[in-house]
Amino acid sequence: MNKVMLMGETGTGKGALMRVLGCDHVPRRAMAVEYCGRFIITPGEFLENRRFYSALITTAAEADILVLLQDATRGNSLFPPQFATMFNRRVAGLVTNCEAAGSKPERAERYLQNAGVREMLRVDCRTGAGVDAVRLLLA
Repeated sequence: MNKVMLMGETGTGKGALMRVLGCDHVPRRAMAVEYCGRFIITPGEFLENRRFYSALITTAAEADILVLLQDATRGNSLFPPQFATMFNRRVAGLVTNCEAAGSKPERAERYLQNAGVREMLRVDCRTGAGVDAVRLLLA
C-alpha cells in the first residue's frame, strides 16, 4: 500500500479527505507532521512559510505519492511555479470544495498546473463527488 503525503494550505480539506478515505484521524490544527496509517499530513504552515520547504522535501522521502490540495473557493495559491518538480516522487493534485458556492475548479486546476502537477482530480468531501477516483489514484 502506498504512503501518501498530503500538502496544502491551512483549511484546504486534508483532514476531511482522510476521513472520507477511511482514516480515523481527528482533525485539529497540525503543528508538526502527523502520521495516520498510510497518510502523512503536513501542516499548512509548511507550505505557507518558505523556510519550511526543507521539511517538506525531507518528509517527502518517506512517501510514495505526494498530493497537493488546492481549494476551488480560494482566489490565490501558495504553490510557487514548478513546485512539484523539486520532489522525486509521483505528484498528484486534488481540487477540493468543487461543489461549494462560488467555487472555480478550473482556476484551481490552473494553479496546480503552474505548480508542475500533471495528474489532477476534483473532489468534494461533503458530497462524496470524486472520492472513488481518488481511491483509485492512491491505490
